[in-house]
Amino acid sequence: MKTLALLFSFAFVLVFTAPTKTSDEHHLLKRIMIEANKTRDEGPEALLDSLVPADFNQVRCKEHGPEDFCIAETIMSTLNQTQYGTSDNNIGTISRVLKQYNMLHPSNCTVKKNGDEEQLRALLMNLHDCAQIIFARPHPVTHHKTTPAL
Repeated sequence: MKTLALLFSFAFVLVFTAPTKTSDEHHLLKRIMIEANKTRDEGPEALLDSLVPADFNQVRCKEHGPEDFCIAETIMSTLNQTQYGTSDNNIGTISRVLKQYNMLHPSNCTVKKNGDEEQLRALLMNLHDCAQIIFARPHPVTHHKTTPAL
């Protein structure tokens, strides 16, 4: 009987200490998707055509996430919002939301100064797609039984 009680208490600890996506993380991923789409759809063409470092790796982001969100934040925070004739281009908003997300998933990242470049439009599309995949990803614990069979 003591063994059974110990087993149940162990299962209880596993269930309640397992890492899960918080509502904050879900909210931030959804905001990243919304703001990336909004900027891509409404942003001035000169802004969307501007070249940014091509360090964001969509495949790596879909598998791991945090490092590439850090890279995206670094790139977005260096863009001058008023340089393209409007201060209402959502780049500052995306940068702030990415910063909040990155606080949940601390990561060190570097952006190459003289590497390959891509249009901001492509970065926004990749960022949206990656956030959408991570948002929709179920937590691995939900696929397994968490209570032992008796």
